[in-house]
Amino acid sequence: MKLKLYLLIFVFSSIGILDAQVIKGGNCWIDYEIIVDSNDAPTVLNLLDSFFSKPENRIEGVTYNLTQFNYKDKDFEATHLFQVVGPADALSRWHHNPPSIEGQLAGVMVNQFIEPYSAFFGKNIISFGTPSNDKLEFTYSLKVNDEEKFSAAWVKAIKALKPDNFVGLGSVIAGGSDGQTHYIYTQRDDMEAIFNPKAIKGSDKIWKTFSEEAGEFEVIRKIVRTRLKIWE
Repeated sequence: MKLKLYLLIFVFSSIGILDAQVIKGGNCWIDYEIIVDSNDAPTVLNLLDSFFSKPENRIEGVTYNLTQFNYKDKDFEATHLFQVVGPADALSRWHHNPPSIEGQLAGVMVNQFIEPYSAFFGKNIISFGTPSNDKLEFTYSLKVNDEEKFSAAWVKAIKALKPDNFVGLGSVIAGGSDGQTHYIYTQRDDMEAIFNPKAIKGSDKIWKTFSEEAGEFEVIRKIVRTRLKIWE
């Protein structure tokens, strides 16, 4: 049965590590992956912008964004991501907040141009660096056997590597596809930075230690994506 987007959206409603902002816990998120025809994508963006650009249609403390998947594997059919981000109490208010008449109408209009693909939610565990709204996003979907071992090994590796881009590790609480339990989120300046990552002295040894200490895990998929619009 095809779900209405307003049920999903309106009712459910960088710098070096030594100088970086380190965020432990904090923001939670709800992701709605959707399929949008390329010809309809501008219309969907405009409809969402018409609604969320009005402050009265947003919950205080919640950030909304529409993101496009640029590069992904052939079996992953979603083309876009609508994401809601904020502290748990703010997302709870948004989840339980009854949709306005305008919100219901916006949902009905958007639903004409999209096909829901999946919905899931989770939270940030720890992040390093300063995030930016206008950089490429490179994400890794993971299946982790032991969160405590993996998190400790990953944090140890990142502190040793001292990358100059924003990086974060988070967990999927419910709804992750293909057995996904965690994710790594990174920001890059451009495609060149993805093709040719900055060489870091001793990185081979650091990652070898990580693989020995992280326990069993699987990389389910890697995705490069671009944030089209953010409302906050």
